[in-house]
Parts: sequence; C-alpha cells; structure tokens
Amino acid sequence: MATIERIRQRSGLLIVVVFVALMAFLLGDLFQSGGSRFFGDPNVVGSVNGVELSRMEMSQKIEELRTGNPESYANSTSIQLANFVWNSFMSDAILNEELAASGMSVHEQEIYLDVIKNPNIRQSFTGENGKFDPNMFASYLSQVRDNKDVNEESAEMWRQWLSFENAVANQANTFKFNNAIEKALFMPPSLVEAEYSRANAQYPAQYVYVPYIDVNENEIEVSESDAKKYYQENKDNFTQKDGRNIEFINFPLAPSQADRDALQSELALLALEWFSAEDDSVFVNLHSDIRFVPEYFTVDELIGTGLDTLVDGQDVGYQKGPIDFGDAFAVVKLVDKKILADSVQARHILIPFAGATRVDPSITRTPLEAKAIADSLFSYLKENRDEFESVSDAFSSDITAKAKGGDLGYFPRGMMAKPFENFCFYGEEGDFGLVPTQFGFHLIEITNQKGENTAYKIGQVIRKVLPSDETIQTLYGRASSYAAGAQGSDDYRALASESELSLRIARNLGQFDESIPGLGASRRIVRWAWEEDREIGNIGLLENEGNGYVVVILTDKLEEGTTPYPAVATQCMEGAKKEAKKAIVAEQLKAALSGASTIQEVADAAAKEVRSLNFKLNQSNIAGIGNEAKVVGQVCGLKAGEMSSVLLGENGAFVVITQEAKPAQGVDYANQARTTQQSLRNLVSAQAFKALQDKADVDDKRWMMF
Repeated sequence: MATIERIRQRSGLLIVVVFVALMAFLLGDLFQSGGSRFFGDPNVVGSVNGVELSRMEMSQKIEELRTGNPESYANSTSIQLANFVWNSFMSDAILNEELAASGMSVHEQEIYLDVIKNPNIRQSFTGENGKFDPNMFASYLSQVRDNKDVNEESAEMWRQWLSFENAVANQANTFKFNNAIEKALFMPPSLVEAEYSRANAQYPAQYVYVPYIDVNENEIEVSESDAKKYYQENKDNFTQKDGRNIEFINFPLAPSQADRDALQSELALLALEWFSAEDDSVFVNLHSDIRFVPEYFTVDELIGTGLDTLVDGQDVGYQKGPIDFGDAFAVVKLVDKKILADSVQARHILIPFAGATRVDPSITRTPLEAKAIADSLFSYLKENRDEFESVSDAFSSDITAKAKGGDLGYFPRGMMAKPFENFCFYGEEGDFGLVPTQFGFHLIEITNQKGENTAYKIGQVIRKVLPSDETIQTLYGRASSYAAGAQGSDDYRALASESELSLRIARNLGQFDESIPGLGASRRIVRWAWEEDREIGNIGLLENEGNGYVVVILTDKLEEGTTPYPAVATQCMEGAKKEAKKAIVAEQLKAALSGASTIQEVADAAAKEVRSLNFKLNQSNIAGIGNEAKVVGQVCGLKAGEMSSVLLGENGAFVVITQEAKPAQGVDYANQARTTQQSLRNLVSAQAFKALQDKADVDDKRWMMF
C-alpha cells in the first residue's frame, strides 16, 4: 500500500516516459529494433523436418509445465521453460519420423499398460482390497471426458490428462527406439581381449626430454606472416558458432546522495508523526515498504537483526531513527512488550477439512462444514469443560493427542503453527479458544505455562532508497547524450574515453543467452544484437530490465565455421612462437642425437637427465610434462632397443629408447565384454538422438519470441 501511495505521489515519472518517447523519435534508428513485433510476426516458433511448432502451442505447453509442476518450475525463467518445450518437441518430431520409417509404432494397448503401471495412477485408484482398480480408473476418465465441455474444472483436468497421456506415449516411443538400437550393439570377448591387451601392455623406456619453454623469447623472430601461416595450417582448430560481439557502456540506475538525504528527512518527519499515531500497525502499513509484524520476540530471537540491543530494557513507546541500513532507512518503535512463558502445556481437538495440510484422504468435509462442527463443539465445551476428553475421543483427528485426552504436553515456541502458538503463549493458563490453522480448526485449552521471558512487539517503518525522478532524468540524459554523440562520431571509443566512460566487451553472445557478463540479466540487449536487420556498427540505447540504461554497439556478427584471422591473431602469434621454439629445440636434440650411441650420451649432449617410464597406450599423460598422446603412441610403436629420432610433442621434444614390451595381465574378458557392451548401450539414449538431431532440418526461431 505504501509503495502504491508513493507511486501516485511521484507523477513526475510520466514526464520521464514522455521524454524518452520524444528522444526515441528524434534519434531515429538509434532505437530501432528491427521491425514491428505487433505486425507481421511469424506464427511459427520453429520446425523440425517440416513439422512446425506454433507460438500458441509453445505458450500452451509452457503454461502446462507451470501449472502441472508448480514446485519444479517455480524458479524457471520463460526461456528455460521454452527450451524444455522445444527440446521435447524436437525429440518427438525426430523420433516419430524414425519410428515411422522403420515401421515401428506404439500401440494404444502399450500406452495403456504404461499408464496403469505409473505409481501415482495406481495409488490414486485403489479399491477396497488395497489394489489398483481398473474400473475405478476407467470410470474417472469417462467422467472427466464427459464433463470437459460442461465446466472449466473438468476441461482443465481433461487437458492435463491428455498432456500426461501424450508424455507417456512419447516416452514409450523413445524407449522402443533406443531399445531397438541397444539390441543391435554387441561386444564379443575376443574384441575386448584384443583391445585390452593392446591398451594395457607396458613399454619400458628411457627418454630425454627438452621443453619448448627452455627457449627464451629473445632467441626467436616471429612476424605477422608467420602468424598467418600458422593460421592457415591450423584452421581446423579455429572454429566458431553463430554469435554476436558487442561493446557497451552501462549506466546503472542508483539513488544519488540527494535521494538518500531526501528520504532520511522524510523519515525524520514521519518519526515525529508516529509519536501521536493512534494505531501503530496502520501507521506502519501506510508508510513502510514492509508490513507490520504483529508478533512478540525475545531478545534471543532478535539476535542478528540489530534490534536486540535497540529495544532491550526500553519502555513501550521508545523510538529510534532514521537508521541507515545502506539501501534503506528505518524508524523503529517499541510498540509493546509482555512476559511470555518459556513453554506451554495445552490440549486440543483438531477438526480438519479436505485439502488441509497432512489431512487424511478419507476426510471429505469442506472448510465451512468443518467450521460449523468446530463452532458447535466450542459452544458445548465452553459450558462443559470436563467433557473435553470424551469430545476429543469422538471428534479429534489428531490420533496421537486424543489417545491422551487431547494433551500435547509441554512445547516451546517454534514448535506449532503460528496461530496455534500465538494463542498458547499470548494467552493465560485456563484460556479456551477456537483457532484456525493450515491443519484445520483447533479447540485449544491452555493447561499450564512455565518460565517467563520478556518479549517485544516492534514496529518498523522501512523505506528502500529509490532513485528520484530527477536522478532518472539525469542518468538518461548522460546515456542518451553519449548515444547520440557516438551515432555521429567517427570513433565512439575515443568519445567514450573523452567522456570518462568505460567501454566493456561481450563476445560470442548466443541467440538464447539471458545474461551478459558485467550486466547480469540482459535478454533485451541480446535480442537487440540478434535482430535480423541489425548491422555491424549499429548503436542502441536500451533500458536494462529496470536496472538503468545501456548504450550498446554491435561490433561483429559471427557465422558458424572458421573464425576469421583477426579474431584469433593473438592466438596465432603465440602458436607461431611455439613453432619457432619447437624448431630450435628439434635442432638441439638432433645435434645431441648425432653420433650418440646410448641414451645417456644424448642426455649429456643436451645437458638433460635420462628419465624412465613404463609407457601404456591408454595413458597419454606423462608425469611432470602433461598430455602427450602422439608421443606415447609413437613410443609404443618403437622396436625394442632401437633409439628413436626426435619426437615432437605438445610441450617439448623427446628422444626415446624402449625395452621389450610386457604383455598386459589377463582379466575375465567375458565379464569385461558384458560391462563394455552395457556401457555402449547406456550411451544410446544420448548419442543416437544427437546423431539424428545433427542431420535433421531444424529451423529454430525461438529467440524472436523470448
């Protein structure tokens, strides 16, 4: 309420909106988004092998996810839900086509059997014998289907059922497809034996190693032509996906010192007004961003809030503030204090209703019916308190308590539902009341209270420091001024430097990225960069999810394929330097190898030590050196006793001499074959679909919708 009241008071915000609209018009295509989103929008979100997914279907399926699984998807963004729907759509479209091409299909009877095997279905339709009742299940479906056009509740239940049935059918399709492929995979023990023996044989060797980093930078000469040559020879290592590169200046929206001072002054006046307020809760709810909390707290419960030392020992009516909390100011008032028990003994009778928390499924009464029963029992027990145990035994649904006449024993604060607890601790011994909670209606009698503790009821007028209209206008003026200047400037980077503004870079923005490093959630900016008619050099001024303004420049449009040389020039220069060092090290080792008859002589000539290692094909990492798969393969292929030539690796160069290979120790190849076969089959669900997806004709336009 307080926030709404302040929005009404700050009508000057309308001036900002009008000002923004005028500036958008004056700056022309600075604000263009690449065409109207109100006219001419395609109705198709995307297609897979000609099967289309419409916007309406996408929205409907997203809503089904939200309503059908509120807990699972409570924190999911719209894009995350859209991704889930899209991936499911792709899977269905691709697998259905493959099943049709292979002559496979899922019969209705198969779907039915899968449905009735579902644990939730079986539990929901249990007969008197405790087993699944197919007739009850069929009757329910018929009833929902027959009433789907009668009322909205049945229509929604029918839609949910069809969604569930479709999910079961799709799962059956996937299982049948994967199962067919899995059955085609077979691993014979003989093949396992051959592979295991090859990979695990040991090749004892001695070697001399010279790392490329032994060569200093001043010993090599590398030009840009060398870097470009490296690029041409290693193009396969420089690939990129579709993406966008931008540069941006962030103008974050934050309150000024003047805004802070104004709020502090406003709260100082409110503090004076509060002294004469008739109702503290009404005053707080009228002026605070956070509603009044009508609870009592002990000093121990207030520890960590800063309020413990503030109110401890003070009289009712004590007030402090405005207090600076950084992003907010507060005025605090001790509204009331009372002595509360440490623990309470009480007895109760619980009258629940259908839908209450932890209610027995057999309870079908409505809340109004439960309230009527509770009111009647309450009226009777007020005059006949000695009948509490018999009434509890006859009517209470708390099995444990009614076995003891409704007695709950002693309990401290924090053990019961809040309304229940408040009645027991705020009341006095002997009090009898009717209290509703999420569990139902409780008839409660306080039978004893032990201990005492001072508890405080505290009112807080808390106001978040917000940017004023003037601050917003000033910030927008700075952002729009730079944007307009950059639009007509030959060098927007120089202009930013002159204006003492910091340009930041964001590379490889994908179509569905939701955030940008340095900006956080910035979906609007990503969409701007991906607009179909967006051109390199375009400059935009965008509002950033309520967090301020961003001036953004599109600097590059990356297309899938080989990364252009300028984008990897630095990497190529480093690669060319490594090649130059590699050539020097190779010459040094060749010289050391020349005329040497033993590995020790090579080591002496190269001023290095002789190292020893049992090389294995399945171990490409060399301790103390790193991954050298190519060298390991070459070593394992050498003839025993023969000195190798210079072997050039990733990290350095080697000269090696091996001894006779040691065969791998035998294992249970039949068992190993079964394990390997199962491992391969486990990969089917992911790898088979990925292969089909790679060759599918996919037209994905989700980015236009989100």
